[in-house]
Amino acid sequence: SAFESLRTYNRRPFHLSGHLERLYRSAAMIDLEIPFTREFLAGIVREAIERNAYKHASVRLLVTGGESEDGVLPADQPGLAVLITELAERDMEHFAQGAKLITTSLQRTTPEAKTTNYTSAIRALKEAKRRAASDALFVNEQGHVLEGTRSNFFVFRGDTLVTPGAGVLSGVTRRAVLELAEGRFSIQERPILLAELAQVDEAFITSSSKEITPVVRIDDVMIGDGKAGPRTYELEQRFIEMVERGEFW
Repeated sequence: SAFESLRTYNRRPFHLSGHLERLYRSAAMIDLEIPFTREFLAGIVREAIERNAYKHASVRLLVTGGESEDGVLPADQPGLAVLITELAERDMEHFAQGAKLITTSLQRTTPEAKTTNYTSAIRALKEAKRRAASDALFVNEQGHVLEGTRSNFFVFRGDTLVTPGAGVLSGVTRRAVLELAEGRFSIQERPILLAELAQVDEAFITSSSKEITPVVRIDDVMIGDGKAGPRTYELEQRFIEMVERGEFW
């Protein structure tokens, strides 16, 4: 199955078209046909929002292979489920504290597709919890830091913003952050070496629910001075202003 998890601000879906585009792309990567049109799915999302009184919410669209005649192969009748849950207001105190992450050598299957194969993510998150961390970063055999279990990863080296561009899920919030950074910071989409983390000035992760979350420690490496950095804070303020102006679709 393939899925999308998007959020709303003041009952408006954040970049709905981008999430639907990625849903179809993910399904194509795992050879799952989606018989529903984008207009139909967009309507279902909006109906779910209208039926609930949540000011801010998380909306998940799940497309499965449906019933199977032999217990393995889907019978070309995909199923659709839409779930909506309430989200709390933004917590700037949590932002100021930052997050502690660990690294893991576990690998995702088809990382460019958003599927329900979360085996590696669940194992990594359990290890993170045991080590009093909130998330884990996948590191491949080449020593490249890729992404979090449910987030994209960024670092600042001076005024240069660096984020992996290959072997990761193309995050919708990631794309919004890159657009906000354009013209203000130099941007590099390239591998981030594990050994490079000790030299970065700031780091943060992005996702629909986490928005922009500073990272203050990775394994035993303190990032910068161990606090949310000024460039990350500036991007967060730009993100908040964008949301308050309603400049998303």
